[in-house]
Amino acid sequence: MSKLNFYNVIDLGSSKNRIVIFNSDLSIVYSETAIFKYIEDVKLDTPDLKKVIKNAEKKISSHIDDVILLLDTNKIFTIDICLNKNIEEKIIAREIYNILNLELSQLINNFYFNYEIIHTILNGCTIDGKFFETLDNEKKVSKNIKIEFKLICYPKEILNAVKNKFYTYNLNISKIYCTSYTKSLFYLKKLNTRKILFLEIGLKRSSLIYFENNLLKFIQSISIGGFHITKDISNIFKISLEDAEKVKKSFNKSNTEFSYSSNKNKNVIIKEILKKDISIDLLKKVILYRVQEIIDLSLTKPEFKNFSTEELDLFLIGDGSILFDNNSFYLKDKYKLKSINFFAEKDTEICNTGLNYYLQDYQNQKKIVKRQGLFEKFFNFFDK
Repeated sequence: MSKLNFYNVIDLGSSKNRIVIFNSDLSIVYSETAIFKYIEDVKLDTPDLKKVIKNAEKKISSHIDDVILLLDTNKIFTIDICLNKNIEEKIIAREIYNILNLELSQLINNFYFNYEIIHTILNGCTIDGKFFETLDNEKKVSKNIKIEFKLICYPKEILNAVKNKFYTYNLNISKIYCTSYTKSLFYLKKLNTRKILFLEIGLKRSSLIYFENNLLKFIQSISIGGFHITKDISNIFKISLEDAEKVKKSFNKSNTEFSYSSNKNKNVIIKEILKKDISIDLLKKVILYRVQEIIDLSLTKPEFKNFSTEELDLFLIGDGSILFDNNSFYLKDKYKLKSINFFAEKDTEICNTGLNYYLQDYQNQKKIVKRQGLFEKFFNFFDK
């Protein structure tokens, strides 16, 4: 990382840029959240990332060279692939796994050349006919090994644009991780449940992540998020996007009921924001319908049809889900979910999930790359 061994984590979001600097003891020494502002032509007033970096450098009295980057996109692409290898002599399974990892990268370059692997996830392996969810570093293979991988990929076009942007600030990106995945994986350990769904509602994207027995089963995104609620309010009530965002946020932690039944209650807060009368009942329905659509579209993806939802707890994360905090939504739950819950997040915690993943990833790389003769084994192995 940097000269003084700081860990610099940036979450490059659509509505916020978060930066947190951790020292070698993993304590936070600096954090800042730069928020995007809406303007009338629907574009976003982007915070100056260079200024954010300079503020951090001034605070830690050190130049920032490298960053760990968290990034989400609605163009996420996942691949499930199983590689099988027959063995002529006993060999440690971890060594074969490392070698097959190299082959995976080559396969993606050859057949999905517009994409780059962000995460390579082990989803189980079968060694000599016996299935294992994880891979023991000392386990040996006698005859055959079959390894199941799940790959999370991003378009190279997006990654190259981001890398070039950071290059202009003289910043090297050490690693890029999928924000939704690193966050949900971190929260999963806290919640301790066998089957769980996370729905992250972002600005113009919502991501559904499903885990079973701590294994990622799928992750997918739709191009609808919290911004679309704001846009609906703006269009229907003929107000600016900025006012619509204020109106939407006025419901945060307001103990409001959102239901399909009519309600004639007035809301003084709305009058104070807009200086005009609007139908609060209609306003709540506008929000409810769009929230219902986000959940419905997320759960009706083809990959989800093979899963029973009745045993699942759904946890809503992301800035767009704050509407669920201390509010009641009476949704048409045709999926019969076990529960729908709001999971509160902190900006510093989001960056901490990225650091946590990076440190685990770094330790794994130290274990698998340092073996003498790995590349020689690779070429010999696939010459057989």
